[in-house]
Amino acid sequence: MDSRKVAVAMARGNQPFDILINNIRSVNVLTREIHTVDIGISGNLIAYVGQAGKEKLSAQRVIEGSGLWAAPGFIDGHVHNESSMCTPAAWAEVILIHGATSVVTDPHEIANVLGLRGVKYMLDASRGLPLRYFITAPSCVPSVPQLETAGAVFGEQEMEDMLTWERVIAVGEAMDFVGLSNQSGSITPIVDVGQAAGVPIEGHGPGLTGRMLQAYLAAAGPRCSDHESLDSANMLEKARTGSMVYARVSSFLDAATEMAEAIRSIPDVRMFGLCTDDLHPGFLLEKGHLDHGMRALINAGVDPLTVYQMGSINVAQHYGLWGLGAIATGWLADIVLLNDLEKVQVRHVITGGQVRVWDGQLTEPIQQPLPPLLENTVRIPANLTDEDFIPHIKGNGKHRFHAMNLSNVTDTRLTSVELMVENGQVKFPLPKGIALAAVLGRHGQGNPPSLAFVTGFPIQKGAVASTVSHDSHNLVLIGKHPGDMLHAVQTLVELGGGLTVVSDQKVLASLPLPIAGLLSPLSVVDVARQEAAVKASLAALGLPEEATAALLFMTLPVLPQVRLTDHGLVDVLAQQIIPLAAG
Repeated sequence: MDSRKVAVAMARGNQPFDILINNIRSVNVLTREIHTVDIGISGNLIAYVGQAGKEKLSAQRVIEGSGLWAAPGFIDGHVHNESSMCTPAAWAEVILIHGATSVVTDPHEIANVLGLRGVKYMLDASRGLPLRYFITAPSCVPSVPQLETAGAVFGEQEMEDMLTWERVIAVGEAMDFVGLSNQSGSITPIVDVGQAAGVPIEGHGPGLTGRMLQAYLAAAGPRCSDHESLDSANMLEKARTGSMVYARVSSFLDAATEMAEAIRSIPDVRMFGLCTDDLHPGFLLEKGHLDHGMRALINAGVDPLTVYQMGSINVAQHYGLWGLGAIATGWLADIVLLNDLEKVQVRHVITGGQVRVWDGQLTEPIQQPLPPLLENTVRIPANLTDEDFIPHIKGNGKHRFHAMNLSNVTDTRLTSVELMVENGQVKFPLPKGIALAAVLGRHGQGNPPSLAFVTGFPIQKGAVASTVSHDSHNLVLIGKHPGDMLHAVQTLVELGGGLTVVSDQKVLASLPLPIAGLLSPLSVVDVARQEAAVKASLAALGLPEEATAALLFMTLPVLPQVRLTDHGLVDVLAQQIIPLAAG
């Protein structure tokens, strides 16, 4: 209250502002207009927004706004910090420069490895950062308990606990859409806890439509969201049915064109927001953060005022973050100053009334709030051999096996392959166009790897492996030779997790991620360099640079149609295990 009383005194003109931004074109997302104003800041509050030059104003620091634009600080409605492969502080160093002043991040990646301790680590590791770091409490740990094993299991009690923690503002994305729509499984009572607490339920409804969508939204309630829509018709159906719909522009999906088409179809855009979901370090450095998605929407023909609303006030009001999302008197002073509105060229950034970025550079380094959590979380059977990566079946001669087609990693389909079997073992080397995928439990399950054949993944030799495999983050790998697959596993154990590329039992490149097998203690620049080396090495295996995406999503049993988990090959919609042999 004392700080607000000071702001009131400054608004009256009894004392000078801390910061005055004069004669600047301000994006008013409340009234959908642009007008030239003077902005006075008192502490962490905006104390004055008035017509430029109308009043004689004074301040301890004056920022000349002529030729610039002022917009509310950008708010990322749904993101996973872990996808940057960096700690919150290292991530903030990059995204703040791109205008992000608030993020709503779902730490379900690290929660699947370390449980509540992982969520607390992300809260502690983000404490005191020069941007607002909110968390949605992970609801699916693991995403579908009956189909996979994670490093922890969250139920009603864990959700109740997390929703009492500071900066936890919603239930994280309810990915088990089948369970929630059918009011079954562990997701239903977890969402009920969120409903009782009166917080938003973040949604995850890939392809949901019709009665299934109606059931899902009836369960999630009036403050649900979705970031999984791939076409404008589905976006419109969800928005019209009461779901907040995020335009997602990420390392794996650019929904800007479809979102632009949806926006042209309706007169009111309050149910549309912006999110990044998953952005890898190289993407952050090359293309940016939320500003990249904003540019994509504007380039797709969306009016800039609409885009800036989607990146600020719409998201803030969805979460009930009152005081954020607009440049208005009495609101929090999170402001982005831009050289160009349509190109979203960020020049200066103010958060909490302090200048954090000046001329595109941080005004001071961002300190790590605590040491990195370095412990080896890759716990696999000690007696693993290359024999564990050879499928066994009774008999000899040709046999037909079920397989996954990885041509589209977000919609993997069931197929089959015919392979030779000798003395009960599949014969290697595998034919061209066929590879072996494996998921090895790394949370102490103690089981041999689950195996499945894959097509649509053009690996010619060697193996690629990762401990980043959404969302249970078991160790996943695809290879052509059992020996290379074993060597890749052994490499990741030594690194404490990460990504590696192996050929002829030699490591070509690796990206170490020793924090829960998901994060690096290094800067975004350093991690991006390691990521680039891994991508470059894939060519030696006959793979394109984007091939690692298959490792990330091949195990996720909340995406259609078929996935491989540590339980085996899974039919996602039927929620049943598919046998390796096709009969």
